[in-house]
Amino acid sequence: MDYATINGVVQAVNLTKQLAKAAFDGKVDADAKAKIGEVVEKLGDVQDRMFNLRNDLHELQTERDELKTKLDAADAWERRASNYNLTQTLGGAVVYSSKGDPIHYACPSCFNKREIHPLQDNRTVSGKFRCTGCAAEFPVKPKHKVTAVPTTHHWND
Repeated sequence: MDYATINGVVQAVNLTKQLAKAAFDGKVDADAKAKIGEVVEKLGDVQDRMFNLRNDLHELQTERDELKTKLDAADAWERRASNYNLTQTLGGAVVYSSKGDPIHYACPSCFNKREIHPLQDNRTVSGKFRCTGCAAEFPVKPKHKVTAVPTTHHWND
């Protein structure tokens, strides 16, 4: 039963209750008044239960909508997370690597919080990349130092 159906039943019960009261107020004998009084009382009970059912239905629908929103968010995260693999970089860092373009790395700490922050290259010799979310640094791509070749200078030549 949906909300509109319950509202329709509540309105029908209310109308029936009003009609029974009108009949009660009219010129009828004592036996009929007693029976009409019982009907009015029972209709009042039905009306109260219908109001409670309507409130319960509203609460259930609200809870369902909240759960659906949470489920949709979880599904969206699973789809997004499936585009990453946990990997170890050349520098020894364990980070998430994207499967698609543009290829990038993501912070594992933020990833576990269901956030994806692409790591940014610090452009240092150590090859560290920085997370824009938590500022952690990871040795992703160490660059090889260029060693100076000794040369002899002949200043007086």
